[in-house]
Amino acid sequence: MLSNNRGQLRYIYKMGSYMKGDGAVSAAKNSNDGITFEEMYLKNRNLMMYTAMKILNNFADAEDCVSEAFFRASKIFPEISRMECPKMTSLLVIIVRNAALDKYRANKRVIAVEAPDEETGTFCTDSYSFDSVQSAIAQLKDEYRDILTLRFVYGYSVKEITGILNISADNAYKRIQRAKTELGKILENGGENV
Repeated sequence: MLSNNRGQLRYIYKMGSYMKGDGAVSAAKNSNDGITFEEMYLKNRNLMMYTAMKILNNFADAEDCVSEAFFRASKIFPEISRMECPKMTSLLVIIVRNAALDKYRANKRVIAVEAPDEETGTFCTDSYSFDSVQSAIAQLKDEYRDILTLRFVYGYSVKEITGILNISADNAYKRIQRAKTELGKILENGGENV
C-alpha cells in the first residue's frame, strides 16, 4: 500500500494479487483454491501452440486456434481449474486440437457430408482387460479418441461436449456412436486396427 502526498490509497499489483494494507485480493482466483486462468495459460500455451502448429503448419492460424481454445476453456473454467494438472492439460490439448481441425477444414473449404452408419450395434467390453481397451482407444482417430475421453473419462454431458468441441449435439451423438463401433471392431480383431 502506498499513499501519495494527499493521503489517498493506491493499489499495487504484485504476483497476481492486488495488495492493499494487510489483505490481498487475489486476481481471478477461484474460490476453491484452484489455479488462476493466467496460471493455466502460462503452463499450457506452449504445448497447445505445438499441437496447433502440428496440424496447421501456419503460425498465425495456430495462434488463432490457441486463442479460440482458451476462449472455449474459459466457459468451463470453474470446473477445470480444480482438475489435476495432467487431466487439465490433456483436456486443453483436446480443445485446441479440435479448434485447429475446425480451422484446417475451414481453410480447405471441405464440406463433409456424413453418410448414414450402416452398422449400428453395441459392443460389450466387459470381457476385455483394461490394458487392451486402453491400447485400442489409442489406435482410434483423434476425433473419436477425444470424444470418448471427454464423455467417459471426464464425464462431460453431450451438451458440455458440444460447447467444448464446437459441434452440434447430433454430431456429438454420431461421433460417440461411431467411436464405440470402431472401438468394438478393434477389440474384436484382437487389438489390431483394420
